[in-house]
Amino acid sequence: MTDVFISYAREDAAQAERIARGLEGQGLSVFWDNEIPPGQTWADYIEGKLNQCNVAVVLWSEHSTKSQWVREEARMGRNKLIPAKLDNHEAPFGFGDVQAADLSSWGGDYNHPQWARFTNAVLAKARPNAPSAAPQPPQQPPLQHQPQPQSSGWQAPPGQQQQQGGWQTPPPNQNQQQQGWSNSGQSGGATISASSPIEYIQKCFRLYIDGKGRARRAEYWWWALFSIVLSIVAGIADLAFGINPYTGLPNSQILSMVVGLGLLAPTVSVMSRRLHDAAKSGWIAAGAIALSILGGLLGVLGGLLSLAALIAIGVLPPTVGPNQYGPDPKAP
Repeated sequence: MTDVFISYAREDAAQAERIARGLEGQGLSVFWDNEIPPGQTWADYIEGKLNQCNVAVVLWSEHSTKSQWVREEARMGRNKLIPAKLDNHEAPFGFGDVQAADLSSWGGDYNHPQWARFTNAVLAKARPNAPSAAPQPPQQPPLQHQPQPQSSGWQAPPGQQQQQGGWQTPPPNQNQQQQGWSNSGQSGGATISASSPIEYIQKCFRLYIDGKGRARRAEYWWWALFSIVLSIVAGIADLAFGINPYTGLPNSQILSMVVGLGLLAPTVSVMSRRLHDAAKSGWIAAGAIALSILGGLLGVLGGLLSLAALIAIGVLPPTVGPNQYGPDPKAP
């Protein structure tokens, strides 16, 4: 039997993921999946999961209050409902009599008082006979994964898809999920764990422009090595077009330019996530990239300064355990 069923609109997937992971960190099993086994209809499958759970958490927001599917789930789980508000929108007509937890100001900090109030209510209903204890900031639990498409929510049958919210099962193992913590995330963004150089590089491509979540030092340095090698290969390929005898440069640098532009976004993303791992603002990555570009214009001294900035980001000590940007990427 599942402890908690989470109902939400697909637009709120990143916030739903943070909530699911936080509840799992309290030892609760959470159902929020968009996978429906072959041979089952949506109605039968969701109804079965709702009947089996101890708590039905519905996340009210601007998007979910307009979703007929989220409303239907809230109606089906009304006798065990714990609503939570993600923004200042009120619950739909007929659900306002159930007091909702206010998570509109919660940004993912598991020490936030509103989060503590919410988890205490969920724990009390999900495990009524368990001894009460103040919730602790969750460590990332071991997760199970079912491969997911990039879209967050359950893909409804034609004609229903635009209104459908998403449900997720025990949250996917992060080395395959493509969302940030914050699905990321999520969104967070989506956190995706990896353990080999190829997986680190694949993760950087999957989170191409997603700077949410956290990145280990190993991920940062494997991506740096990959970028350097790829740039060298592109430079060698440009030599096939010949060398300008006056400048000593290749006649064409088109391949190097294409590779550089293609690597720019994931490089900024992994730098941002590396800074998050050290509890620093990801916006510092933009400054480092600007310094790198400026360094190319200033010659050797500028290049050394930009290299020093890139190395400094790579060696920053990580935060042990979860921080405001997501769970510890080294957590099992």
